[in-house]
Amino acid sequence: MTPDEIRNELLKTTFRFGKAHMGVPLGDIPGGEFAAMQVIHHFQEVSPEENGITAARLAAEVGCSPPAVSRLLNTLEEKEYVVRRTDPANRRRTRIALTEKGEEARRRGWEHAADYFNRVTADMGEEKMLEFLSLWKELVDIMERVGNASERR
Repeated sequence: MTPDEIRNELLKTTFRFGKAHMGVPLGDIPGGEFAAMQVIHHFQEVSPEENGITAARLAAEVGCSPPAVSRLLNTLEEKEYVVRRTDPANRRRTRIALTEKGEEARRRGWEHAADYFNRVTADMGEEKMLEFLSLWKELVDIMERVGNASERR
């Protein structure tokens, strides 16, 4: 393959992946809400003493702007999936945590996604999937490094 053909295939496959990724079944939870709920859940598991994640940290983790995360949190609050609490250690800071209802919705979404990815892995085979993941992680690391270097120019 020529360099142009490689670039073209990489671009086409990346777009195809984006479309396929949008089709991951999550039950009745939109993808953005699920991603935020997963981050909140994970943060609660690894840092329970924090009593929730800050909006700024959540925005950084999901790769959204603070205004977009604020709108997302408003929606999750309306659905009673999250609560915002004032941080007792710093009253200017707000912490976000999943409610029981939010944790249950997240768990259902996770089960749908896990079933989907189990079927994908079974079709591809575990050995090939592990090899793919290793190469994909390496590719993303390189893309981030090259992208960051380009931003500094």
